Amino acid sequence: MTGFFTRNFKGLSAIALTFFLSSCFLSPYKMEVRQGNHVDQDMLTKLKPGMSKDQVTFVLGTPLVIDPLTPNHWNYVYLTGAAGDVKRERTIVVIFEQDLLKGLEGDVVVEKWGE
Repeated sequence: MTGFFTRNFKGLSAIALTFFLSSCFLSPYKMEVRQGNHVDQDMLTKLKPGMSKDQVTFVLGTPLVIDPLTPNHWNYVYLTGAAGDVKRERTIVVIFEQDLLKGLEGDVVVEKWGE
């Protein structure tokens, strides 16, 4: 009876040791994730001063963030990367005045509008 448990214990120990050592050398796959609004130069050139919020939403999509403290500033943020290594690719702030497009700020260069 004692030999039976000893043989099985050694076998289970060997299997457990194999899994433990293999897990030390293997790392899980981390898929790249894209999140937010991908806004390119073509989309920005379609924006004109005086456009309504609905028109801007049609061109750029729904903003990632509308801050309740500044509802006239819409933030379009685009993030990429794998878990633990997320990078901010682009941030664009769309500014409204009286619900009409007034200006743009952020990482992408746009033509100056006549002011």
